[in-house]
Amino acid sequence: MPGFDLISSIREIEAARDDSVHPSFVGTLFDGQPKFELLFPFPRQAEADKHLGDTVCAEIAQFLHDHVDPDAIERTGHIPREVLDGLAQLGCFGLKIPKEYGGQGLSLTNYNRVLQLVASVSPALGLILSAHQSVGVAQALILFGSEEQRRRYLPLLAQGKVSAFALTEPAAGSDPANMTTTAVLETHDDGPHYRINGEKLWCSNGTIADYMTLMAKVDGRITAFIVPMKTAGVEVVQRCEFMGFRGLENAYLRLTDVRIPAENVIGQIGEGLKIALTTLNTGRISVAAMCLGMAKQVYAPTMSWAAERQQLGDRIGRHELNTHKLAHIATHLFASEAVVSFVAAYAERHDVDFRVESAIAKLVSSLYLQEILDRAMALRGGRGYEKAASLRQRAGETPFPMERLLRDGRLFVIVEGASEIMKLFISREVMAPHIKLALRWLLNTQDRFPVIAGNLGKHYLPWYLRQVLPRSTPVNRLAAPQLATHLRYVETTSKRLARVLFQQLMRTLPEYVRRRSRFAADGDAASFQDATLDLINDFARRQAGIVRFTEIGIDLFMMATVCSYAESFGERERPEARELAHLFCLDARTRIEQRFRAVRDNHDEVATRVGLRALQGNDGAAAAERQSGYSFLGAGIAEQTYT
Repeated sequence: MPGFDLISSIREIEAARDDSVHPSFVGTLFDGQPKFELLFPFPRQAEADKHLGDTVCAEIAQFLHDHVDPDAIERTGHIPREVLDGLAQLGCFGLKIPKEYGGQGLSLTNYNRVLQLVASVSPALGLILSAHQSVGVAQALILFGSEEQRRRYLPLLAQGKVSAFALTEPAAGSDPANMTTTAVLETHDDGPHYRINGEKLWCSNGTIADYMTLMAKVDGRITAFIVPMKTAGVEVVQRCEFMGFRGLENAYLRLTDVRIPAENVIGQIGEGLKIALTTLNTGRISVAAMCLGMAKQVYAPTMSWAAERQQLGDRIGRHELNTHKLAHIATHLFASEAVVSFVAAYAERHDVDFRVESAIAKLVSSLYLQEILDRAMALRGGRGYEKAASLRQRAGETPFPMERLLRDGRLFVIVEGASEIMKLFISREVMAPHIKLALRWLLNTQDRFPVIAGNLGKHYLPWYLRQVLPRSTPVNRLAAPQLATHLRYVETTSKRLARVLFQQLMRTLPEYVRRRSRFAADGDAASFQDATLDLINDFARRQAGIVRFTEIGIDLFMMATVCSYAESFGERERPEARELAHLFCLDARTRIEQRFRAVRDNHDEVATRVGLRALQGNDGAAAAERQSGYSFLGAGIAEQTYT
C-alpha cells in the first residue's frame, strides 16, 4: 500500500502491550527450553467446581431444550426476547461477574462449559452471551473500572442489561492506528463531558444493547468509554446480516455529538487499546469453547451417518478415504477439547502469561472446526449441502443442519482476531525477547558493528550452546511410553526451531550494517534509529516466512498439550485417548517437517510477485498498467454492477 508504514501501524499496539514477568509455555518452546512442568500434570477441574458447573449446565441445558428453537432462529433471523429474558433469570448474563456485584462468579472453566453448551444449540446465542461478558462492558470494568463504576453497572449487567463492544470501524479493523472516532473534552454547567463523533462497524450486540464499551481517540490516544445506547446521538444505522449466524445482533453505528460524562472513561486516557487487547485474551478462549461446542454437535450425527449409510456394497465409513476423514474429525475434536480445557485452567493461574496460549486456542479451535465441518459435509454429500428445512419435507430424512453449521462456523476464523492476525500476533510475542535484546544494542547505540556483534555474542553464545546440549531431565518421564517419543520430539524440535529462527534473524544483520553505514559519517542517532526501524519494517513484511516458524511452534504446543491431556486419563479411565493423541502427533510431525523444509525451499518470492502483479490494473490505473497485470483472467463473463 503506497505510503503505508507497518512500524507506524503497530506502534499503537506496542504502546498498549505489557511485557509479562511470568513465563509462557509457548514462549519457552520458542526459546528451545520447554518447561513441561507448566503443562504436566494436566490441570483437572476441582471436584467442587466441577459439581457447580454440572449443576449450572444441567439447568441451562434443560432451558435450551424447552425454549430455544435453532430452526426458528435460522428462519426468522432473530432470537426471541423471551429467550434472552429466560437466560437472564438463570444468571447467564452474569456468569463471570463476581458474586459481590450480583453475578455467579463462575470459574473460567465453567464459563466456557456454558458457552460450549449454548453454542452447540445456537452459536448466535452463544456469541451474544460471550460478547456481553467476555469483551463487553462487564469484563472491561472488572479488569480496569473504578469501584464506583463496578457497583453502578455490574449488577445491572448481571441481571440482564445487555452490553456491546465497539472497536472496529469501516476503515479500521486489525489496524487501530486508522481509528477516526474522536472524543473531545468539553466543560459544561453539569460538569466535564466528552463529545464523541464517529462510526463503528460490526458492533457485537449493538442492536439490542443497553450499554457499550466504545473506543475513541482523545487527543490521538485510544480511550475506552461506557456509553449508554439511549444517549442522544447514538444511531443504529443498520443491523448487519451475514452468511451465517442468522440470530446475531450486530450493528453499524453512527455517533453524532454524543455527550458522555467524563466519569464514564474506563481506566485512564490512552488505555483503550490496552483494555481491548486484555479483554480479548480471555475472550478468545471463549470463542475456542464455542468452536468446541459446534464440533461436538457434529460428531455423533456424522459417525452415525457413516455407520448407517450404505454405498458400493459397504457402509461409507468403512471405505478407507472416508475412514481417514473420521479419524481426522476424532483426533482434531480431541485436540480442541485438550487445548480449551488446558488454556481455561492456565489462564486462571497468577504465575503464568497466557496471552499466546489463548491466541493459539482460538486459532486452532476455529481452524479445526472448519476442517471437521468440511469433512462432515463431504461424508453427507448432497444431504449435507441441502438445507434442513428442505430435508424435513421428505419422509425418512434426518434434517441435520449441516449446511447451516458450515455457514455459522466460518465466522470463528474472523471474529476476535482473524487467523492471519492471530499468527502475526503470536509471532510478535514469541520473538519479543530476541527483538528486545537486539534493539537494545542496535537502536540505542552508535557503536560500530564489531562492538555490537560482540555484545550480542556474549548473550547468544551460551544460549546457542543450550540448543545443542541434551536436556538434563529426560522428558520421557512425564508420560507413558506410547507418548514419550512424541514429547522427546517436541523437546528436540523446540531446540531446532530456536536455532533456525535465530539463524534467520542473524541473516538480517549484514543488511543492517549496509544501511547503517550510510549514516556512519555524521553519527546522527536519529538516522541510526531510522535505519534500524526501516530494516525491521522490511523484515516484518516477510510474513510468509515468519508465520512458517509460528506454525511449527503451534504444532509443537498442540502435540505437548494433547499428550498431557491423554496422559491425564490414565490407562483405565479412557485408554483410547492415547491412540487419538498418537495419531494427532503423527500428523503434526508431518506438517512440522514440511515447514522446516520450506524454510529454505519455498517459492514465497514468486507468489509475492504474482500477487502484486495481480493487483495491477486496479485503483484507477492507466490502460498500460492494466495490460501488464492479469486482467485477461476476468474476461468472458457478463458484466455486473454492484450497487
